[in-house]
Amino acid sequence: MSTTSKEDLEAAQRPIVFIPFNGTPIAVKIRELNQAQTDACGNFSLIETLEDKIRRKSKHIKICDVIAYASRNHEIVKASLVSPTYDEIFEVVGVDPKIKEAKKKLLELKELLKQTKNDGKRKAIEEEIDSLRIWCEYILPDDFIAHVVSYALCIDKSDIKTVSERMLLDAAILAERGHDNPADHIDGRFTPFMRDDINKRAWSLLAKKRKKN
Repeated sequence: MSTTSKEDLEAAQRPIVFIPFNGTPIAVKIRELNQAQTDACGNFSLIETLEDKIRRKSKHIKICDVIAYASRNHEIVKASLVSPTYDEIFEVVGVDPKIKEAKKKLLELKELLKQTKNDGKRKAIEEEIDSLRIWCEYILPDDFIAHVVSYALCIDKSDIKTVSERMLLDAAILAERGHDNPADHIDGRFTPFMRDDINKRAWSLLAKKRKKN
């Protein structure tokens, strides 16, 4: 009878997978995040309601929202990557001359901001700083980010993307009557983080609906 070694168990928990990086598959050792590790990456939801869809399609997306979204995704990638690490990949990507130039400009603007008191000028400088931060700090390719986040949060293994606003409202009403949680009334494959996500969004939607009515 074959025995399972400690190395075998570690390899199973942190497998080597091929993930696209600007369209070219690269091998990385990666791990799925547990609930505590996921919560540490920021406050976010994997469920898209009608309000979320409208906001996503809006032409007036604030740059601070773009930064918040990018920051959360990079934190997930950082927590999930085992080898190469996030810092090792970032170091290789960061040698691009355009990125170096953007970093230099970013430092100059931060110094200029310290010396600027006029509110109008400060706002313009702050907006330019935010734009450059996207170039300097969130430079990993979108396809790489998307695949790592999906793997780290077990999105493709779950049914979280099938959860709709109607399902959340129905589950919240049933949970209220049954004195339990909305996630108890939606059958599917969900991680502990996803079940908490369902509960929070369901209760929030029900409260908003009643307030509106």
